[in-house]
Amino acid sequence: MINRILVGTDGSKYSLIAEEYGIYLSKKLKRPVIAIYIIDKKLISEAIIGDIAGALGFGEYADLTDKIKEYLDEKGKAILKAFAVKCREAKADCSIAQAIGFVANEIINMADPEDLIIIGKKGIHENILPFPLGSSAEIIARNSKTPVMLTPDKFREIKNILVAFDGKEKSIKALRFAEKLAKDLGLNKLNILSVLKKKNTEKQLQLESIVKGNISNVEFEHIFKFGYPEEEIENCINENSIDLVVIGAFGEGRLKEFLLGSTTLYLIEKSNTPVIVVK
Repeated sequence: MINRILVGTDGSKYSLIAEEYGIYLSKKLKRPVIAIYIIDKKLISEAIIGDIAGALGFGEYADLTDKIKEYLDEKGKAILKAFAVKCREAKADCSIAQAIGFVANEIINMADPEDLIIIGKKGIHENILPFPLGSSAEIIARNSKTPVMLTPDKFREIKNILVAFDGKEKSIKALRFAEKLAKDLGLNKLNILSVLKKKNTEKQLQLESIVKGNISNVEFEHIFKFGYPEEEIENCINENSIDLVVIGAFGEGRLKEFLLGSTTLYLIEKSNTPVIVVK
């Protein structure tokens, strides 16, 4: 199911946790993990360099571009070297990659369909620039053709997985992905949550039938809640000590997703639990 694990890193607290999850899953699943550091073209664009030069009182900034590029290059090498050391200590199968480009595009292009991308929900420039790694994480979650895991600022071992399930095609894919992951991690149960606006016996039976027709290798508990999906998913996470949420990508229509946000986006932005978005 998962061929390789690709971890986007930039040295931030969130990306260090992403690295930790990458190494953890690499060992658990016996799959190679690759750390990727991208020198963001936006950080070395003329507009940004000009703003920095102006703020520092420099009239000319041609030399500044090369110096910043050199600094970011050396920083990337140091980050990747530190990752490789952690991998060796953990006896994980790892490699590293560095490139220049737009962060989201580069990471997406490096991934194959059977890979898993792991990236922190926020990046090192989140408070000082309008395009942090965090925003790249959202772009990757939207546009990647492979599953994407978005990690918070703390690591915990994955012992309890929750699947958000609405019966649609993408949530069925998420269910199958979660079943295989749970089995590979040695877990004996999967939690499945369906949220309806109100009690509807016919709809509940329909969802139960779909679940039973698509899962057979692990035991599961199908939980039904009634209300707003975002609230009920968060409540279920807290009530059941969930370590990972698996959800289909952007279940609502694309226009609504873009304007209002979706349940998936809510979990990415607000939840303190890792989220895997399945395409």
